[in-house]
Amino acid sequence: MNSEIGLTSLSGEQVALESVDITAKLTGVLSEVEIKQHYQNNSTTNIETVYTFPLPIDAVLTSLEIEINGELLQGHVKANKAAEEDYEEAIVSGDTAVMLSKLNDGLYCINLGNLLAGEAAVITFCYAQLHQWQADSLRFYLPTTIAPKYGVPQQGTIAEHQIPQHALAASYKSTFSISIEGLLAGTAIHCPTHEIQHQVNDQIMRVSFNSPQPMDRDFILELAKPNGYVGEGYWANDGEHTVALTSFIPTLETAPAPKPEPRCVKIVVDCSGSMAGDSIKQARIALIEIVNKLKSDDWFNIILFGSHHKQLFNESVLATSANIQIAQRQLHNLEANLGGTEMKSALNAAYRSQTPTGLPTDLLLITDGQIWDEDQVINNATQSNHRHFVIGVGSAVSEAFLSKLATLTQGASDFVTPNEVMSTRIVQHFKRIKQTPLTDPQLCLSDKYSAPLCFDPLPAHKSTLFLGDTVNAFTLYEGYPAATADLYYEGEFNQAEYEKEMYGATITVTQKQNDNGLLARLAAHDRLTQVSDSEALEIAEKYQLITQSTSYILVKNNVHKGNAGLPQLQTIAHQLPAGQSGFGAVANSLMFSRSAAPDTACTQSAPIAIHCEQSDPLDVPLFLRKLVDFDDFEPTKNLAEHLNKEFPPENNMGMSEFDIIDLDERGEDEAIIDMLYQLEHSGYNEQKLVAAWLSLYNEFNPHNKFSRHVTRLVRVLCKELDVSESLVEVVREEVQQQTAVASQ
Repeated sequence: MNSEIGLTSLSGEQVALESVDITAKLTGVLSEVEIKQHYQNNSTTNIETVYTFPLPIDAVLTSLEIEINGELLQGHVKANKAAEEDYEEAIVSGDTAVMLSKLNDGLYCINLGNLLAGEAAVITFCYAQLHQWQADSLRFYLPTTIAPKYGVPQQGTIAEHQIPQHALAASYKSTFSISIEGLLAGTAIHCPTHEIQHQVNDQIMRVSFNSPQPMDRDFILELAKPNGYVGEGYWANDGEHTVALTSFIPTLETAPAPKPEPRCVKIVVDCSGSMAGDSIKQARIALIEIVNKLKSDDWFNIILFGSHHKQLFNESVLATSANIQIAQRQLHNLEANLGGTEMKSALNAAYRSQTPTGLPTDLLLITDGQIWDEDQVINNATQSNHRHFVIGVGSAVSEAFLSKLATLTQGASDFVTPNEVMSTRIVQHFKRIKQTPLTDPQLCLSDKYSAPLCFDPLPAHKSTLFLGDTVNAFTLYEGYPAATADLYYEGEFNQAEYEKEMYGATITVTQKQNDNGLLARLAAHDRLTQVSDSEALEIAEKYQLITQSTSYILVKNNVHKGNAGLPQLQTIAHQLPAGQSGFGAVANSLMFSRSAAPDTACTQSAPIAIHCEQSDPLDVPLFLRKLVDFDDFEPTKNLAEHLNKEFPPENNMGMSEFDIIDLDERGEDEAIIDMLYQLEHSGYNEQKLVAAWLSLYNEFNPHNKFSRHVTRLVRVLCKELDVSESLVEVVREEVQQQTAVASQ
């Protein structure tokens, strides 16, 4: 069902994105997902749509294509600079282009440029993902919206047109279906987020939405672990090597008791406005239970944060009965009323909260993770000597950021939605703090004759393991296909001696059917973090993988281009997540379990009026902040500011020829003006010289660039004046010489 939604932009034009169709296949821990985005340009001019959207942190994109007027085009992966050049050249030439880029872990942006008036387009991209077992369930996770983030994006991390926008009126809908094959086709399932239906035919379980659903929450499907399941393995040939994927779940026949050593646990709780509603209610219940589980020789502290943070104690304290009672009183009154989300200062306060010397220290963080300064938080965390055990809560959690925060500090992460038994999940995660991690994991592959094919330690980024966690590993080797795989690891689980002992697990490895090079591409993607940047770029281009250095690009040459000019920009806004910041609710709405049919109807309250008491503009979500100008007017001072103001995006008239004096009047640097005059006196055309310099301006002014629109107008001007590459190079060399002299 792809009926038009009818959402309009602030200018009254109909938004081009109509709906999204998602289909998936799950075979064991490996899923393959296809997403179709349907666009329709009902305006009278050509448009460019920009849609920034989330994917799972470990998604590996495998293809991109577009269908316009019955013509199907395939995308190719190129280095970002080359992809952007192809895209921008297509835009100013009147051709249609699509570029799909990775902005950060779990965050992507798709640009559809020059969708002509009246045209429809379907953009399809696919990704593969390896999933994790947690306890006795596998969690299939699909994000559909991005919650408003606190703060402002750091310069250089994301372009202005790529910043996710939100609209109260946004109401895109999606369809979803998944085929579950293999051992999991007969298992029990549970969906805490959506109303679904399922059927099993020919040993394949098919699960789908009952009807198209709003894209206002993550989709979660949990699958129960089959009896006797210990893992799985697959192999395939990539033409050069044999590639093996092995998936283990390290367990013991009897669950080990926690090692009886005291620890310091610092509990950091997000009480910002984005946690209002379902999230803070569930967190309150869980935290009261957690403090009750602290042992008398444990130490602890509790830090609540929003626009500011509050420490329950000035420093970490013993978990005495009196201190536990103080904590319980504080937690009974826990509310999401502290304004913004200053996570960094709260975590720094937790790191500074004094702990007895030599006592192992861990941090339990409960948040939805909606902040912009993720990199700074992660950098501080990795230097803190605190393991981070993170619980992401809500209907649109920042899963990529929180997973990375836990992994890089040798902790662990878990994610819960309001309809799940949150207190139980949080307490289970808390118990991992006391659990002894596994050490020295090594993998051995053997052929059908039990002859070893390879015996290697796991890579460093996979070496932090806990019992019950999933170990997904790729191995490239030359030789016969693997028949079995063994994982060996050490741990202190002997309650009598608490000395390290060797443990192991064995799985069967079978050939992956219809592989089409997928395992090789996934294995290549897995290697990217272990090689240099230049090697990573080479691997990404060879195996056609999107990274933060590469993008998918495709261009459709339009025969009838007309004189439409540059396209009008449309930023696709996101829906506000249900239950986030008090908008709607997820808890107590419809859930699905395979063993029991739901007996309540799904309801969601209407959007409510927004009242903000905070004076700090950062306390206001970005999509609302844009309605108010918090910046005082400042007069323009340089060329970029002048031209960006003179040629706003809605000005589609084009840029006329400039003389050198025009640049001087608009604030260009005196040295540049003198350089241009010298080149003019050497015989170069003045207007072409100016256009050549304008085309280089962003290269030499990375912190004060022309806007995207002005940059395109300059590109058009250079084409109209037939500015040669040789002239551009002459100007570049002159500027480089000036820069070198000035730096001496």
